[in-house]
Amino acid sequence: MSSENNTTSGLAGVIANLKSNPKALAIAGGVLALVLFLIFKGSGDEGVTAAKVVPVSIGQKVTIQNPNVGNTILLAEPGAVGLADSESDQDDMIVCKQVLSGTTATLNEETTVNYIPFAKVTLESGDCLGKTGWMPKVNLK
Repeated sequence: MSSENNTTSGLAGVIANLKSNPKALAIAGGVLALVLFLIFKGSGDEGVTAAKVVPVSIGQKVTIQNPNVGNTILLAEPGAVGLADSESDQDDMIVCKQVLSGTTATLNEETTVNYIPFAKVTLESGDCLGKTGWMPKVNLK
């Protein structure tokens, strides 16, 4: 009998194939490295943090500070202004476009829309002095 007729099956056959075929060995090594990378990369939630909402009560004086960089928008009603159908609808929903960080306000009311807590405030300083509107509660300090 010649060695060509001897077939090996199972793990022994795979190992024999990898020893005789360097391309298959390289591909198997790459697949193993990719699987290990995805396992270790996907574990843990270090990059995801919950937004910090301070506990406030109605009538309390608050300071507006955007946790991100930039100013805050004061809305006519709670919700996402980007969901308006047209530019004129968006303009009707915006009470004040530039509420600067550090502006003081009084909390009037609270609600939640689509799992996002909103607060209705009356501004007591800044360019929009005296205007009342809604903003995400994460902007209150």
